[in-house]
Amino acid sequence: MTTRKDIADITFPDVKETIADLKKKFPPRENPICTRFAPSPTGFLHIWALFTGTLASRFAEQNWWTFFLRIEDTDQKRLTEWWIDIIIQWFKKFWIKIDEWPIWPGNADVWNYWPYIQSKRKYFYEVFVKELISKWLAYPCWMTEEEINQIRENQTKSKLVPWIYWKYSVRRDKSIEEIAQKLKDTNGKYEVIRFRSPGDLAKKIIFHDEIRWDVNMIDNYNDVVLIKWDWLPTYHMAHVVDYHLMRVSHVIRAEEWLTSVPLHLQLFKACDLGVPKYCHPAQILKIEDGKKRKLSKRKDPEANVEFFFEKWYPIQWIIEYIMWIISSEFEWRQLNNPEKSYKDFEIKLDKMNHAWALFDLVKLDSVSNNYMSRISTDQLYEETLEWAKQYNPKLAELMQSDAEYTKAAINIERHTEKDPKRFTTFRDVENQILFFYDSERETLFETKPILPEIFNQALINNFVSKYSNILDLNMWTEERFNQLKEVWKNFWFACNNAEFKQWWYVWKIWDLAMFLRIVLCCASQTPDLFSVMKVMGKDRVIKRLTLIKW
Repeated sequence: MTTRKDIADITFPDVKETIADLKKKFPPRENPICTRFAPSPTGFLHIWALFTGTLASRFAEQNWWTFFLRIEDTDQKRLTEWWIDIIIQWFKKFWIKIDEWPIWPGNADVWNYWPYIQSKRKYFYEVFVKELISKWLAYPCWMTEEEINQIRENQTKSKLVPWIYWKYSVRRDKSIEEIAQKLKDTNGKYEVIRFRSPGDLAKKIIFHDEIRWDVNMIDNYNDVVLIKWDWLPTYHMAHVVDYHLMRVSHVIRAEEWLTSVPLHLQLFKACDLGVPKYCHPAQILKIEDGKKRKLSKRKDPEANVEFFFEKWYPIQWIIEYIMWIISSEFEWRQLNNPEKSYKDFEIKLDKMNHAWALFDLVKLDSVSNNYMSRISTDQLYEETLEWAKQYNPKLAELMQSDAEYTKAAINIERHTEKDPKRFTTFRDVENQILFFYDSERETLFETKPILPEIFNQALINNFVSKYSNILDLNMWTEERFNQLKEVWKNFWFACNNAEFKQWWYVWKIWDLAMFLRIVLCCASQTPDLFSVMKVMGKDRVIKRLTLIKW
């Protein structure tokens, strides 16, 4: 007489171990708390992946726990070794501390809960599913896509819940002998292995989520696929097996997986396993045509973390914005304690935002500006240089050619009462310092703004000659300004509106100030003019004024 165990042995003849055997191989961790990040190959790092990775790693690190990386590679067509390395490098770039991860080449994992690539854990899934079959909680299924599509079409026409459950699963209620015969006829092959669910469409359950507290939801009634036609697991089976054997205590994942919790609770129970704590943070949305929607990998460039580097944003800014999304309390803490590191902020899952977070570029700019305004000039120089080395090598070369000169240019008006807080991205830093370099000034001068018609070459030569003789950059700003005004009067420039209206002056002070800005900086808008001249030094200023040919 054929038994359930016989069916399991025919389905997985090479599997000799049990779930209990695997539990002994992978005992509970010394520190029982562990989080994970399980990306799948997408071609780039999604902003949501960065959010989840930051949250999981910070939550683990603040409690001296473990955070590991496990790759979901069931889509073998998209998997490449370089992609895994990119994920690891991105995480390092964002200071996300990974305690365990897959190590190439050959997936030479050195940690105790290996392997860390899903396809290499195939045997573990087979052990679990074989035991489920022996308990008659899973069964081989030979339904074709055509049959499934026809069933769903009929269900829809009859206004029934469209899925594979109850009588709609052709093999669910076949006898042991019938299934054994089918396995014999197909040489042990099958289309998929399905979970035998309770199939109660009316049952509801309440489960606890660490972020959302108690959640009321319809229980799972679907006979989901556990093992696919290629003998690799679905997400659901891998979720249960991996996070038990790898001893994950907190599953932090996207809100879209919240509806899968009832199914996962059933699977943990079927395998006689303890259940991890679930944490489902709110999704990151954007507004389009007045409506909210999820960020799209295909439609939204900002979904790709690379977008922010191409737009010249600093890494710290991105991290702080992610922290702000994680908890609204972080923004309040940072505003009141700007000197504190984001690492000093304790993440409390039950205090996290329940509602969606809007991807707000205006808010992002504000966070970035606050960050770049408060850090030291030395740090701003180092971060800009680090960015430029990868994305703008020419700028990096200029910055390193005279580091102190560059820092002085960056430092103009910073951390003073008149601090304009002009830096939001590294592009703003470049715009402020580029004209300080003589080689770049020549290039910039080719597209200089147009001066008023009054500035002919003779007037320019006369002014430069007289001004060069008295220029003293050691004076206070007001002293230098008064000195310059006296020179201007010789060339019929009024020092204020009252003089311009009452006397014989032809031009105003601002015309001459604009001339100096354009000649020295190749721009009509610059940082404080006298501060710029002081950084450049008298020799450079006189040289730029003397060599000017208009």
